[in-house]
Amino acid sequence: MASNKPFPKSFGLILFPGFEVLDVAGPIEMLNRLARREGYHDMSLSVISRTTDPVNPGPIPPYTAGKAFLGNQLYLPTHTLESAPEIDVLLVPGGFGAFDLHKTNLEDYVQFIRDRYSGNNGHQPLQYIISVCNGAGFLAKSGILDDRKATTNKDFWNEVAAYGPKTHWIAKARWVNDGNIWTTSGVSAGADGVIAWMASLIPKELVDDVVNGVEWFRAKNADNDPFAEIFGRRDIAPVAE
Repeated sequence: MASNKPFPKSFGLILFPGFEVLDVAGPIEMLNRLARREGYHDMSLSVISRTTDPVNPGPIPPYTAGKAFLGNQLYLPTHTLESAPEIDVLLVPGGFGAFDLHKTNLEDYVQFIRDRYSGNNGHQPLQYIISVCNGAGFLAKSGILDDRKATTNKDFWNEVAAYGPKTHWIAKARWVNDGNIWTTSGVSAGADGVIAWMASLIPKELVDDVVNGVEWFRAKNADNDPFAEIFGRRDIAPVAE
């Protein structure tokens, strides 16, 4: 059921080398459809990365698999982490480039998430943050998932959950909402999570219009997730202090 809260207007999307394309494209397409509707024409999007140089989804050194395919896909940021404007909603994708955040040099992205979510350094706090797949690892490592419920990609379940020992990780979940944080399962789940988030704010008729417009087979229930069983995943309780 939609709430009476006003729908946010300014969105941010972070990109890093090795991001997962559908993590980005699924949620963005749903928002693209909404932005075409009357009353939503003033929605804005900032595509944020370390620099404004083109970003591709791979390959990630030292691996070269898919170089001629993934390496030729270029996505252009509009802002750097430093120059990004104030935003209401931040979208955080996952991807192979973020599978080992202890070794990958992405700490500036983690800090960006921490600062923008909490409103540090003079920024306004985010109204919402939405992660897709192992993008939840960024949120967990930033600390904003402490004492929260969350989910993530089931294939790399244990690896991502390790970033958030104080988080209650829910295995059988297409998405999880805890306060103003939305986390989704792997890759395609991002679209369902964003649809569910939209449905919490706008009328059902408008959500149906968006979903039907892209002919999306929507998962309407958060626990509609067969992949936890396929990969043999179970909930991971937070570590007691």
